[in-house]
Amino acid sequence: MDSKDWNLWSNITFKTQGYRKNFDLVNDDENFITEYDGMVSEIRLSEHKMPVIVGEYGFSVWNIKLGKKFGVNFDKLIKQHAIENTYGELVTIIKNKDLDISEYKKLVLVHTFILRKDYRKRGITEEFIEMLYRDFYCENIAIIALVKPFQNNPIDADFYFNRKSVTFKETFNSEVITIPAIEYYSLKELIDNKDTELTEYKLFSIASKCGFNRIDDSFLFTLSSPEKVIERMEEKRVFGKIIEAIK
Repeated sequence: MDSKDWNLWSNITFKTQGYRKNFDLVNDDENFITEYDGMVSEIRLSEHKMPVIVGEYGFSVWNIKLGKKFGVNFDKLIKQHAIENTYGELVTIIKNKDLDISEYKKLVLVHTFILRKDYRKRGITEEFIEMLYRDFYCENIAIIALVKPFQNNPIDADFYFNRKSVTFKETFNSEVITIPAIEYYSLKELIDNKDTELTEYKLFSIASKCGFNRIDDSFLFTLSSPEKVIERMEEKRVFGKIIEAIK
């Protein structure tokens, strides 16, 4: 493990906000779904600066086991969300019998994960998957991620290219700065990049490195090799003890 990346990882935090209702808002039985949005930040206490925003993410948790007790038709509920890329893909793999959601207690569906350019390829994605694993992974829970080029996801592309801004402060006493997400996350490069096949290959490689396997030929990947997450956690514990010993 690289000591530079170790110093980064030790200062990375995930701040997740959940949105849940005990009553349905749009579709029947959607109260069995909890939506989460989160920010990835690097703490900079030693520099006496505010945390820097590294990235953001979004995922949903579907309580399948509890829904069964109330006779929820999850196939119907998924189809009602099919306009979103994740659920459109989910409809297809369920129809093709590549996934049987009735086998699981819960589904954790990762819709979005985005990083600043200068923080990519530095193990932050692996840190994010470890966070999900720590919080949710246990027997009969599926962690499934949409692994698709950002520019080919119409809903996210429109939101981050045209609507989303990132607001932050450099120091505790400085002015608030607002930058369009397309600039903050260097997303124009994705628009200009026409080599979708190469982009897909890179994303699929990252997913595989994190312990995910592709479901048939869809853009959904399931965490089927959690031992990769565990191995990384164990390596970090050992490396951390070495770092402490030489201080």
